[in-house]
Amino acid sequence: MRLTFEYSQALGSGFAPQVVHMMDNSLRLIFLSNDGYVLGRDFTPELGLYSNLSYKEKGRLSSDIGVSKPSLKKIAHFGAFGFWSSELEHKFVMYMLPTDISETLLNGTITYSKDSSVSQLSISLQNVDGKLIGRTRSIISPNSKIELYFCLGSSIEVSIGKFFIDRVSIGYPEQSISVSARNAIGKLLKEQTFDVNNVFSQTNLSNNLSAILTVAQIENFFVAPTTRTWKLKFDPQGTILEGLENVISLMPNWQLAENTDGSIGIGPVTDIRFEQPSTYIFERDKTCWSYDVEIDDEETYSKICLVCKESGLRTYRDLPPHRWWVTPTNKTLYVEVPEVTTIGDLNDYADVLSAAIAIAGKIESFVGIFTPHLLIGDTIELVEPSGLRSIIGTVTSLKHTIGRGGFYTDFTVDSGGRKGKPSIKDFVGQISGTTSKTTGVVIS
Repeated sequence: MRLTFEYSQALGSGFAPQVVHMMDNSLRLIFLSNDGYVLGRDFTPELGLYSNLSYKEKGRLSSDIGVSKPSLKKIAHFGAFGFWSSELEHKFVMYMLPTDISETLLNGTITYSKDSSVSQLSISLQNVDGKLIGRTRSIISPNSKIELYFCLGSSIEVSIGKFFIDRVSIGYPEQSISVSARNAIGKLLKEQTFDVNNVFSQTNLSNNLSAILTVAQIENFFVAPTTRTWKLKFDPQGTILEGLENVISLMPNWQLAENTDGSIGIGPVTDIRFEQPSTYIFERDKTCWSYDVEIDDEETYSKICLVCKESGLRTYRDLPPHRWWVTPTNKTLYVEVPEVTTIGDLNDYADVLSAAIAIAGKIESFVGIFTPHLLIGDTIELVEPSGLRSIIGTVTSLKHTIGRGGFYTDFTVDSGGRKGKPSIKDFVGQISGTTSKTTGVVIS
């Protein structure tokens, strides 16, 4: 028997491709990478025509590694099931067709803070006709993943986060559902401990960090290359997030962060794979409304002193008068710097600190138009009713409100921040090389 295909298209490299035709006429391509990861692509033919398909990368669809011999079959109106082998085990697997629950959304909030890599989602839904939670089937349950997208009319959908459900509660007879969820860092890294998988002995640190994220079952991640050859051993009772943060604290200018598309990265803050801070312009009383201003002189000084204890090198810098008030003459900020710091570096650090301290001390909170792209660390430029424009600082906390009550964004701005450096304390810690004492990790 000879089969003649009407359309053909090269889709790239991979192994054991399996295609599932879904009830919405889309195609789900599931295949294996060279490393034995399960990857996916989503094809939606425009007007039902398959002659020129375009696809979206779905990333890893499973946390399994070393997968072989996959076999899938479709279940009408649900998804697909099948089998594959992984790590000496034969596994039964199920791929559920994503369910659009947009019409059930009542209200919700997404919150972010510069002091935590964990973001929170809280939403309320309407369980109309038992669509979400019924007697025999529940779409909304702990550990399910919620993906949020925003669009206006026919515009392109913008991802505003992926979250794993922690808690679900339902009220009767009003059939309302309350859901609490966290991002992958909060759910998969903060909750899981190392247990017996606590030694990572590859010869390169980047490989060890990748192995940790694989153990944590993170499906989408990246780790920047490094020449460090650290081998790692953790306290079995320690959480994976604590262990990673302890290691990264010893890497100047590195961070652990999660993008809004759900990918987790470890690398320099300037790595372009992270969502990079930018500048946003708001108009007071038009696109944002100030509802709170806090003035505090905790981070304002009259002098700074940068000192190296090993070499005895020390330099003072008198600061110009503060922008908004008079600071006591001998209020001095002392910053310890590493032994390798040169006098040129000291002067550069002093210039940056002087500029930041000159405008530190004011924290403003705003409610503004819904701005899904806004990130922690973004710079805010404010346009006053008079037309005066000024940089007022960087975003240090953020909350998006969504739902039938409206779409808007609350954000707090620290005047002492700089683009990508939300506060003076952050910068001092960066240049001094000082970190909190690490616990539960041995580096060799």
